[in-house]
Amino acid sequence: MNEAFYKIKSIFFILILLFACEENEDANDINSDAVQIGLFNSVLSHDGLTRQFIVYVPTNYDSNLNYPLMINFHGFGGTASDFVETADMRNLAESEGFIIVYPQGTNLGGYPHWNSSAPSSDNKSNVDDFGFIEAMIENISSTYSINENRVYAAGYSNGGFMSYYLACNSKKFAAIGSVAGTMIDDSYQNCNALVPTAMINIHGTADSVVLYDGDSYGSTAITDVVNWWKNFNSCFNVDIITNQDESIEQQIYYDDSGNPYVQHVKIYNGEHYWSDKLNFNGKNTSQLIWDFVSQFNLDGTLN
Repeated sequence: MNEAFYKIKSIFFILILLFACEENEDANDINSDAVQIGLFNSVLSHDGLTRQFIVYVPTNYDSNLNYPLMINFHGFGGTASDFVETADMRNLAESEGFIIVYPQGTNLGGYPHWNSSAPSSDNKSNVDDFGFIEAMIENISSTYSINENRVYAAGYSNGGFMSYYLACNSKKFAAIGSVAGTMIDDSYQNCNALVPTAMINIHGTADSVVLYDGDSYGSTAITDVVNWWKNFNSCFNVDIITNQDESIEQQIYYDDSGNPYVQHVKIYNGEHYWSDKLNFNGKNTSQLIWDFVSQFNLDGTLN
């Protein structure tokens, strides 16, 4: 009788263990569901506002790896959802292994915008975009495995202005890019970037919105911007590459150790656009941006 009792007790104990294992498997499934893959919308609360952003996570995401984070800013009046299509880096994210974020600016009279200056009359409103972006990076890093030494920003027009402001004031960005954007007086005169900080500027000489030669309203001439970053990063050696019809000129500036911290893509007769129809020796705008920024981390070049 005792033997039968112990057999029943053993079977009961085994059943309890099996049930516990099933519960643990269910718990793991629930936790994995919290990590979304592909393209999705997200929000966070910052400074009394609900801020929106769109995230793209590669379909082969592996939490054991640390992923670079690429932040793409739309222009004035634009939307994050439209910019996903205009500045589409999803295929690059899949092949190169990084996470993309498209933040949404707040509305100003119906026009989404970015405040690319310290609080002043240079800004379009009093919304804290700088704080939002830093909070957004922390938010994403709390869920996904982010390489915090490889956070990048790029933007179009007003979004390009924002990229410069972040480079000058945040300590989170290893490299930035601007397309049809420039530095405003505040950033140009008071930039406090880390050394080194890599910068790529893509701009058309016929841009009638953000003038290539600057204006009297605080937009700095592109030549001055490039010279500022050349001097800042001690990059006084240059290679110049053109496409076949010489309509686009790529200026690559190196320091004495061969580190290419500054690049300017000058589009002759180019207008005010981020166009992935651009073809510079087989590369479009998104590819040029990623190829440049992905060479760097907060300590300098990766090689």
